[in-house]
Amino acid sequence: MSVDHRPLASFRVSMRDIDIYGHVHNSVYLDYCEDAVVEFLRHRDILSHFRHTTSGVAYHVKKAEITFHSPIDVDDVVEAKVNVEKIGRSSLSFTIELYRQRDGAHCASGGLVWVCVGLSDSRPTPIPEATRAALSQG
Repeated sequence: MSVDHRPLASFRVSMRDIDIYGHVHNSVYLDYCEDAVVEFLRHRDILSHFRHTTSGVAYHVKKAEITFHSPIDVDDVVEAKVNVEKIGRSSLSFTIELYRQRDGAHCASGGLVWVCVGLSDSRPTPIPEATRAALSQG
């Protein structure tokens, strides 16, 4: 898969994201990663492939991981870069890199694995060919 080196999403850190130590709480990084993936899909104009009402399938998070590199503080702008790492039979793997805009510091690396499931039984099902093709472009 190709990597788009331009930021696809940016977030300004709100006070609600800050923990008692004055930086973004660890759990919020996952929100940033999920938001970045949705923005990536929107940017590629393929978000409809991931809406159960238009695609006939749903996607569940199977795995989420974050590696922390540098803290993020209130009012920082965080830039996110997303890559489709792997398209499997029924799963998708995304990598997400988060950077602090003011100094370019690499703040976190994230990984999300989504599994495609049927609407009637929530069991893994093959990723539709149209979705597979749309993700492979670019």
